[in-house]
Amino acid sequence: MPIPKLPKPAQAVPLKVVLAYQMKKYRAKLGCSQEELSYLAGIHRAAVGHIENGRRNVTLETLEALAGALQVAPNKLLELPAELKQQQKSE
Repeated sequence: MPIPKLPKPAQAVPLKVVLAYQMKKYRAKLGCSQEELSYLAGIHRAAVGHIENGRRNVTLETLEALAGALQVAPNKLLELPAELKQQQKSE
């Protein structure tokens, strides 16, 4: 018997957008380029660009590698920042 597929709950702000925003913020705070971040995280530079543009899903391993390279806890990369909360309310 097939298992019915439940509808996904509507996300106010997709996690891809939150991750992209947080990566850019923490990368700017460190003062490093996408290329430098990719080297520190051990992933391809194009992958960093795709993640920062919200066009790529990430694995937990990639999330951990990025967090380590950005010197933050992985959960910090998925926290909805106040700036995006305000943007969401105005829409």
